[in-house]
Amino acid sequence: MTPRQLRYFLRIAELGSFSRAAAVLFVAQPALSRQIKQLEEELGVTLFVRSDSGARLTEAGELMASRSRELLQYMENLRSDVGALAVSVQGQFCFGMPPSLCDLMTVPLMEQSHRQYPAVRLSITEGISSSIYQQVLAGDLDAGIVSSTESMRGLESRSLITEPLVLAHPRGMAIERRPDGSVELEQVVQHPLALTRSPNAMRVILDEELKRSGLKVKLLFESNSTRLLVKTVSRGLGCTVNPYSAMHDEHRAGAISLAPVHGLNVTWSLIYSRERSMPAAGQKLVELFHGIAQRHMAAGDWPGAVQV
Repeated sequence: MTPRQLRYFLRIAELGSFSRAAAVLFVAQPALSRQIKQLEEELGVTLFVRSDSGARLTEAGELMASRSRELLQYMENLRSDVGALAVSVQGQFCFGMPPSLCDLMTVPLMEQSHRQYPAVRLSITEGISSSIYQQVLAGDLDAGIVSSTESMRGLESRSLITEPLVLAHPRGMAIERRPDGSVELEQVVQHPLALTRSPNAMRVILDEELKRSGLKVKLLFESNSTRLLVKTVSRGLGCTVNPYSAMHDEHRAGAISLAPVHGLNVTWSLIYSRERSMPAAGQKLVELFHGIAQRHMAAGDWPGAVQV
């Protein structure tokens, strides 16, 4: 009996279907069936009654489901507790981060990690969410932070922070705002926009809302560099829509003005492999991430952001 078999078993029980579970788990259905067959043979019981309409738990399966959840949670707690007692956290940890979080999170994360865990060789890869997802899935990265617009198939995911998308515009530009200080999407499209290119998550979020609203933008130009877009706004070359985190430094320096776009948000999620346990270095890094985010929010340095 392995943690993988228990996770597979619980996902089938949750979805009531081997085929649906195989799709969500990103594994071939025959391989999934073999894992459950091995589990049933080891236990000497039948866990599922299979039919054309799906799979339902037997009485033994119901008991197995409740105990499996408890067991997996116990194992996770044990891993966390033992890791917390480690005198020296060490080893290499490869972590993917979106460029948007560079100033607020990535640089402070590297600084604090170096101070507190000097024996950890931290390797940071910047990339858009789709690229980080593929690298974590392939095992090239141990974990990563991605937008919730990205597929999570085949990986564990945990929502961390939700923040608003904001309209960045040159200082002095007249912007019609709602009473709460935000702007409607109808106002956003009145201004020439410099935007990221799809499949960048921020462009995906904006395009989906534009499609629902039947609105079109005045596209000035596109770039895969959020930092470049923000710099162009500071020079007076139109506006852009991105998370506040991507524009924190320029805003604090007074180079641009910002207004939250009403109803547009992005959620940043942690993703990691279901097949490999998170190493102690990774657990510590996630703890540092939470601490840094909490300090920013408490100090008012990350307006609109909430931990989820």
